[in-house]
Amino acid sequence: MQKISLEQAARVQHKLSSKLKLKWDGRRVDLVAGADFSYDRKEKRIGASLVVVKIPEFEVVESAVAVRESRFPYIPGFLAFREGPAFLAAYRKIKTKPDATLIDGNGIAHPRKMGLASFVGVTLDICTIGCAKTAFYPSGSPPEHRGSYNFFNNDGGDRVGLCLRTRSGVKPIYLSPGHRIDFMHAVEVVLQCSRYRIPEPLREAHRRASRIFSERS
Repeated sequence: MQKISLEQAARVQHKLSSKLKLKWDGRRVDLVAGADFSYDRKEKRIGASLVVVKIPEFEVVESAVAVRESRFPYIPGFLAFREGPAFLAAYRKIKTKPDATLIDGNGIAHPRKMGLASFVGVTLDICTIGCAKTAFYPSGSPPEHRGSYNFFNNDGGDRVGLCLRTRSGVKPIYLSPGHRIDFMHAVEVVLQCSRYRIPEPLREAHRRASRIFSERS
């Protein structure tokens, strides 16, 4: 990706946000992908791990890895420009296209409604869901039982995500639609994929991402 200024990056995000579609097309969900990332700070490289999992068996049917040079600094609100190229390269390698893709990051829970999940979702025009471990905006904790949630808003008062309990008695995750899905269908997909706190496609993607650079050294 060509180096751009923060002002240019923000303009790109605003332009892409006008193309967001937050509606579900009603398809049956049989295949869900998970994407996670790792970093080689010495060589300034980013690795993306993408895993396609069959639901409800949690069987991995395909996976891909892509490594790209890190050309954009780590700046909250602009991580899509840092991690996006590696994800796009990995996604274009797979032949088994998922019905939904979970991204370790945010969707519309972002100052310009263009977190990583929304960025790659709009770019590829695919269904994406942002699943973050920490909150981008303040959120109250939901009840302790699995499936409970609290919505949260951005600084302008727009609803942009929810704090979801994926397993009873454990920490929640912060879910936000990325593209081509609404809030409640995003909850449904994530719960279908979750046995523990982190959905299975993301757990497997994380395991594989953590080995990218150790296996290449």
